[in-house]
Amino acid sequence: MSTKKKKRGLLSLAIIVLLMAVILTYNPVSVRLMTVGIAVYYKIDPGIFYRLIRTESNFRSFAVSRAQAIGLGQMQERTAGYIHKDHRRGMLFVPYYNLKLSALYLNYLKGRYQGNWSLVLAAYNWGETNVSRRLAGRRSKRIKTTVSSSETSPKPTITLGKSSVREKRLDGNWAPKQS
Repeated sequence: MSTKKKKRGLLSLAIIVLLMAVILTYNPVSVRLMTVGIAVYYKIDPGIFYRLIRTESNFRSFAVSRAQAIGLGQMQERTAGYIHKDHRRGMLFVPYYNLKLSALYLNYLKGRYQGNWSLVLAAYNWGETNVSRRLAGRRSKRIKTTVSSSETSPKPTITLGKSSVREKRLDGNWAPKQS
């Protein structure tokens, strides 16, 4: 075999391996498995993390929201920089990196709100500053909310204000917004 043919064969093999890696990384089935694996690794309930990612991006690695939230966990660049000091712009499109930062952020929020998943998920979606303002009794600039705590539940819960649209619950089902 000539040297040119060997080089061409190695180049072809490298391209095939690279394509396979890209396909396996961005494949929706692989992304779903990665989501569960990262949840287990970071000690987050896999069901909650899986439904969070499904709700945020529907497992689309290249999803970008109007608020410039990027990737599977719909994380903004400034939040990623807050969670990971060595964050580089554009890395949120890489599924593993995005899921890892989403899990780290959830764990941070879980610690901040003493494991209250209602507050954790509200802060993940709405922003921890807005949730903290509501818990402190100050109005947020973004949306009208009510904060309540019952005698049976000592931890406060947040209810978002009225809306004319339906909301998608974390389990993926649609439900009318409650007043």
